[in-house]
Amino acid sequence: MLTPASTLETAIRGRGCRAFRRETDWNFNFGEDLGIAAFVPWRVVTADGIALGLEDDGQRFGLPRPLDGEARVNELLSGQRVCEIEVDAQTADLRVVFDGGARLDFFNNSSGYEGWQASVPIHGRVLTIAALGGGELAVV
Repeated sequence: MLTPASTLETAIRGRGCRAFRRETDWNFNFGEDLGIAAFVPWRVVTADGIALGLEDDGQRFGLPRPLDGEARVNELLSGQRVCEIEVDAQTADLRVVFDGGARLDFFNNSSGYEGWQASVPIHGRVLTIAALGGGELAVV
């Protein structure tokens, strides 16, 4: 029997990712209407450590202009394909691991609010997998 986590992994394994900043959240698109909407903190980790986090978008950090988080996350993940995902069974934190060594972490940080939501097209319909507050996964 497929679990929500294994369903998501099967759907996105081998795919690239493109991130989009939206008004109230971020969308990580894996093509063909397959995406993860993040309402919680996220970060990209490389061999050098945390390369970019949600809070970095728009910060100056001594740069000549504010950091464009959308451009930077897409640069960091460019050319890489998903090789595995991990969902923490207790918290519903999500880790998407890429074959080029980067990983994308979503930190489910509330006992009451939804953290992230994945849209997975299956058999002509879209399955929604949601990380609920408190750490459970729900399938809609």
